[in-house]
Amino acid sequence: MTHIDEETLALLAIGDTGPSGAQADHLAACPACRDELEDLRRVVSVARSAEGVALERPAPAVWDRIATDLGFDTRVTSEQAVEPVPAAAPPTPTPASSNVARRWRGRVRHRTVALLTAGVGVLALVAGTGLGVVIADGGPSGTVLSRTALDALPGWNGAAGTAELERDGDGQLTLVVDLDHRATEGRAPLREVWMMRSDLRGLVSVGFLDGDTGRFVVPSGVDPSRYPVVDVSAEADDGDPQHSGDSVVRGTLRAAR
Repeated sequence: MTHIDEETLALLAIGDTGPSGAQADHLAACPACRDELEDLRRVVSVARSAEGVALERPAPAVWDRIATDLGFDTRVTSEQAVEPVPAAAPPTPTPASSNVARRWRGRVRHRTVALLTAGVGVLALVAGTGLGVVIADGGPSGTVLSRTALDALPGWNGAAGTAELERDGDGQLTLVVDLDHRATEGRAPLREVWMMRSDLRGLVSVGFLDGDTGRFVVPSGVDPSRYPVVDVSAEADDGDPQHSGDSVVRGTLRAAR
């Protein structure tokens, strides 16, 4: 089955266009594309609900990095970018967002979400909200300190991935995890990312993976030298914060060369 591409799903979620007859038929028959579209529509809905919320304006240097990474005109200031779209207004994707969609067709899902947030005018939510995490997810990389291949655990033959530990100019550590589709599909619907001690007796959750790629801020109290093992587990949507015991992939961070 040929799925609807990410650019089209993004534009459908923003409301730029309605589904064609063939697209509507595909959405009716394909749970994966239908769920993806609903997820993206929720992002748009949350963005539009930000009217009246006091937004943090990024510093000029931060905005320049965001604009460069997403392909926007760097002459557009952060003040222009953060003007909220009224909740009742019809969706009005900007020319910049359409250009980004054309350039980034087929890229991973977190880039599509970044496009959506840009299209509804909330790129200034760089910190303090869930959308801020999405923007950071598509942001520029820092210095890679260590990396590892993530190998499949029993029951997940063929799954694989990579993990890198980055440090930005402010000293903030970020764990970047990238999995292939065989590691993101399976019995349990959620993928949780953990940092563990070498003996696997101590572990810290750094967040849930949305799609096949994610960037996770390492908590300030977590020393990666004491928690060098990166583990991705399959978790049920049951509210239990404990590790399920069903690890999909795992690897130990080693100093980058």
